[in-house]
Amino acid sequence: MVLSLSEYKVEFLRSLADNTRLKIIEALKERERTVSELVESVGSSQANISTHLKLLRSAGIVKSRNKGKYVYYSLRDESILEFLNSLEEMLILMRRKSFEGA
Repeated sequence: MVLSLSEYKVEFLRSLADNTRLKIIEALKERERTVSELVESVGSSQANISTHLKLLRSAGIVKSRNKGKYVYYSLRDESILEFLNSLEEMLILMRRKSFEGA
């Protein structure tokens, strides 16, 4: 099934709408990591992290590569970092404006 652009946007944004997935993405901003490293960094179970990684992969946010017996996960593209940085800036600005009463 091919998603329309609108449907893909919803799927992409829905995949970001979870605290654990955002923690995974934050951990992957620094460097690629294995599931075990993500478990330690995020503080969740291996099964939980694996489930979230599957969703992030299907949304096109993360990619994986095999090396020996390990699977390494990383962000699929630099544009994801740019998007998340822009989102953070926008949210900070919106929050600041709401406190100022604008």
